[in-house]
Amino acid sequence: MRTLCINLKTQQESSSAEAFLVLSPRVQFRFPHYIFVDIESTSHLLGGEHGVLQKAVEIGRKFSADSSAAIADTAPVAQMLAKWKPFTVAPRAAEHREFSGLGLDALKDLEGLAPWSQKRLIEHVISFARTLGVCTLEEVYNFRLVSLRERWGDFGVLLWNRLHSQDSQVISPLVPRDPLVGYGYLDDPLGSVPLLFNRIKPVMDTLFARLNGLSRYAHKMEVILHCEYSDKKYLLLIEPISASRDQALFEDLLYKKMEKTELTNPIREFEVSVYDVPEKIQQLDFFEPRDNSEDRWRRLISFAKQSNCEMGFLQVEASHFPEKSFQLVTEWPEDFKSEDLVERQDNAVQVKTTYAKGLKESPRPSLLLENPQPLNSFEVQKLRFVSTMPSERIESSWWQISSQELKHRDYFFALSQQGQLIWIFQDKVSSQYYLHGYFD
Repeated sequence: MRTLCINLKTQQESSSAEAFLVLSPRVQFRFPHYIFVDIESTSHLLGGEHGVLQKAVEIGRKFSADSSAAIADTAPVAQMLAKWKPFTVAPRAAEHREFSGLGLDALKDLEGLAPWSQKRLIEHVISFARTLGVCTLEEVYNFRLVSLRERWGDFGVLLWNRLHSQDSQVISPLVPRDPLVGYGYLDDPLGSVPLLFNRIKPVMDTLFARLNGLSRYAHKMEVILHCEYSDKKYLLLIEPISASRDQALFEDLLYKKMEKTELTNPIREFEVSVYDVPEKIQQLDFFEPRDNSEDRWRRLISFAKQSNCEMGFLQVEASHFPEKSFQLVTEWPEDFKSEDLVERQDNAVQVKTTYAKGLKESPRPSLLLENPQPLNSFEVQKLRFVSTMPSERIESSWWQISSQELKHRDYFFALSQQGQLIWIFQDKVSSQYYLHGYFD
């Protein structure tokens, strides 16, 4: 079995192990800051053991800037190397070769999933070895099993087994149970948004690392700020237009909302809760960038939503009435292709954008006036009608009983004096012409 040990250096919650589920389903946390991962069957999926080591350190740095890791056949040796020879990949079936250059104090970290039950026993072993002139781990490795058993009994046998890769420690699959919740207490209350945000960000780093390990998406995040001099608290709700693991988006939205929040007194503590949903399954081309047009669109529309702005795509609807011809939708169209159409003829190249390809199939403009604008006879004379026959005729039906409904309209295409294509209609009851929309 090949085991990876990550030493996070600072005390962590057991839930931190969830962040490493991207490496293997067999992950185990050991107090106060060790993560053990069985990578025997998964390392080839991540670029080999060196690729796994690099990925583990990258994740570990989200918890502690100086975290380290190592890989060996057994958990005890992996833990020892993570501290004394960080970023080491010990040879398979020959991990003892990495004992070279290590002193006796390294024995204190030869633990794995089960720490030494009594620290004084291993310290006694170290002290006794030094009285014999033994100062390196390699020399202790060469001790015979019978000698260690006679001197220290079962503890001596356990020490020999760990030195010789005989202490089998099985890493069980991790079953996540903890909610995605983080907490922070400030010894010095803060009222400055930049400083407060910098204290919240490490908590978000941890939560989103766990989210990624769980292969889940975040659809909402709540941040509660507790004031110092009163029971007042601020609830900041961050909810992008669609669920994602884009931590930068959540950070940007949170920072903007914090800037708009007037803090009446400094903040003493805060809570961060992430509400997750199952990951969307999407088959990506190997070379397709993760940050595609759809992701950038969702970032943009999330900012707009938080600022109470309405935006989206105009979707053509099959409706009898012009006012209902288009619907504003925020979801990225499934058949939307952002590639431009490039036409080549002789030595000329013409680029035709396809962002409004749906509109070319509609005889109605996308820019409609909320209230049609009456045109006087002088304004009508200045227009150049594209045809003498109406392009569309709309009549009220028998089921329309409201006087506000359409009566009888003939629609025409016309060019204004500025050369802009506009959409006008003539009310056949009053003979009045109206401007109803512009073609984009």
